[in-house]
Amino acid sequence: MKVGDLVRYQEVVHHATPMSYTEWKLGVLIDKRHNICDVLTTEGKKISLWSSLVQKAGKKDEKR
Repeated sequence: MKVGDLVRYQEVVHHATPMSYTEWKLGVLIDKRHNICDVLTTEGKKISLWSSLVQKAGKKDEKR
């Protein structure tokens, strides 16, 4: 993944419960450092997530 790529991400719903994530959402990768990714959401907010929760979006995701 490079800065500016369309990505899909999940957010943690509850930290105490394992595997408690939201559905996949789309965003744009703003910055990537060590194990943290900054993503610009479709609502216009910047969020920081663990790299394991961010994936490069494919062609099927672009159509959504």
